[in-house]
Formats: sequence, structure tokens, C-alpha cells
Amino acid sequence: MLTERRMITRTLLHCVPLTPLHVGDGTELRLDEYVLEDRPMPSLCRFDPIEAVRRMSSEERTRFRTALNGGRLADAAAALRAAGKRCVTGRVPISSASLDALRTALQDPSRLRTGGVRAFVRSRGQPYIPGSSIKGAFRTALASARLPRDQRPADGWTHDSAMEAALGIDPTDTSTDPLGFLGVADSAFPDVALLIDKAEVIKSGGVPASSSRFGGIQMHYERTRARSDAANDPTAFDLALTIASRSGFGRRGLFRLTSRFHWSVWQGERERFFRDVPKTCAAMDRLLKQVKLPGGTTAAEAGPEGAPNYLLLRLGRFGHFESKSLDGVRRGHFPQARDPGRRVRQPDEWGSTRTVTRLDDGTPIPFGWVLGWVTKEETL
Repeated sequence: MLTERRMITRTLLHCVPLTPLHVGDGTELRLDEYVLEDRPMPSLCRFDPIEAVRRMSSEERTRFRTALNGGRLADAAAALRAAGKRCVTGRVPISSASLDALRTALQDPSRLRTGGVRAFVRSRGQPYIPGSSIKGAFRTALASARLPRDQRPADGWTHDSAMEAALGIDPTDTSTDPLGFLGVADSAFPDVALLIDKAEVIKSGGVPASSSRFGGIQMHYERTRARSDAANDPTAFDLALTIASRSGFGRRGLFRLTSRFHWSVWQGERERFFRDVPKTCAAMDRLLKQVKLPGGTTAAEAGPEGAPNYLLLRLGRFGHFESKSLDGVRRGHFPQARDPGRRVRQPDEWGSTRTVTRLDDGTPIPFGWVLGWVTKEETL
């Protein structure tokens, strides 16, 4: 009996972070695991605390132990950092906003600033974006496009029922993978692509969400550099995909659906949160115009329907609920809401805040936006 030959398409994309990315694994650098340098450039310098203790002189070790035994943890951490300067294992550039805030935390750890820095996920010391994170962006976009909205249950969709209807996922079977036809490899970055920067929660219009006189809980993250930092920023990564032909999806169709979904989120975020922040709107518009795609066009010119060979994606932390949930299904949960009736939001109701970084002039910039285009493709 003849069987259908299974064709595999391998596609390589060149991807450019339009705005900063952060993908973490929960690792946090504490005050006793780094020191700050001003020269030759402002940097956060990681060190091994155990090695620092080993390298202490007898006098330094006595001061360190005396501070610990006396409960003077700030003094003990300062002694450890002094020794840590002699066993630095890596340096990452740091923004002026994070440098000032972390220096204050080092000087006065009793205030609300913890001095913690969330690290970018690494494999064998090299930062990377897991393929599973990228595949999740495809899965959400595809499920949103395939959801049979005319079959909406009388009591509304749940996430499980929507995913089952859209992709055939059995919520009780963890081995179900409706995107088994799509393979996504991990994508690595060089260390020079990273920067320690401050993240901030804002409300619509760019207003800080915290009214604390200390500026709220400090959030510092190791994030990628991006075109929002500089028009000629060289940060980029290669993304390798494999697509099985018997899936019923061609690569071009998959790209169109994925870009269409993320374009909708891009435009919705711009309108809802930054409409009254002209500098952010101008920056977002400029990002879509300044990166040239193959053929000389730009994403702004091509739009979501002219995207057979490029992708707009939202990746990593701070992509927010709207880019990780299905249109018409998402219902945000806000257990902290004072009004019990508002703790579960209406379908498609957006959240009330965004997490951003800021340009040198204070312009808020959202996290996680990536533009990629095909550079090589072969069928096996």
C-alpha cells in the first residue's frame, strides 16, 4: 500500500528585537552576589560568594564573621562584596536608572528596594530564548484563529474548552500536542546583547501605577538590547523552524495567522495604553518603518496580510495576558480587586496596566516585540 510521503520544510529566520525581551527561569541575583562598576562602563559584575569567602584575608574574614554573628547583615554583605571584586565571573552593562537605584539599595538595604536582579535564562552560561516559549506564541495565535466561535457554549468558553475546540487538545491528556508538526529550536544570544535595566508598571497614559514615595517595589531585569534603544542596534538572533507538510498548514499560512494575531495585540496596546503618550506612539510607529525586510519593504508597509515571509511576535515576560490568551475567551483574574464583582473580568477585557522600560528621555516602551523574516528555506 502506498503511503503519503511526509515532507519537512526547514526555515531559518533572522529576528530583531524591536523592544526589549526578558525571558527568565526564576534566577535572581541578590545584593551579596554582585558589585557595581562605573568604569570603563557602568556594569553589574557577578561574583561567586563562596570563592569570595575563600579569597578573604584573615582580617576580612574576621570582620565578615563578626558582622554575621552580630546580626549586621548589611555589613556582612558589604564585606563579602569587597572580596567579590577579586573574583568577578561576568560583567553586564547597566542602565543609568538601574545603576542609581541599585546603588541606593546597596547603601540602604532597609528600604523597600531589595536590590534583586532577575537574570536572563542561560544554558551553559549563554543567554537564550527557549524554543518552547516561541512555540507558545504560535500556539496561541493558531488557536485564536481556529476557534469555532459559532459553537460558543451557552455558559461561555473556558480556556480548556476553547483549546479543545480550536486545536483538539484534550485537557486531561498532557501528552497532546496539536502543534507536533512544528519544531522550534532554542535561539541563543551573545552576552553583549544584554543590559541590566529597570522595569516599571504604568497605567494608561504612562502614569506610574505606584504612588509610593519610594517609587514602589524596584524591579530590575537582565534584558536584551533592541531597536527601540538605537535604530542601528545590532542585536539579533536566528530562529530555526521545521514544519511537516501533512499538518494541513503551510509555512506561509502559519505566518499570516501568527502575525495577524500579534498585529492586533500591537495595535490594541498602542491604542489603549499609549494613545496619550505621543512619544511612545511615535517610537512604535518608527520601529515598524525602520527595519527593512527582504525586497526593501517594511512591516508598516506590508501589514498583517502581506506577511508570508515575515513574523511579528510577542515573546517573554511582560508580554501580558492579551498576547498569551485567545480572542473572545480571555477573562483576566484580579483577586486583589476591591470590588468582588471585578475579580473576574469580562471576555476580551484588557488589563489596566503595562510593564515597560523607559528610554533616556523617559519615554515608556513595552517589552517583548520581535520582528523576524525568512533568510533560508529548504524542503526535505
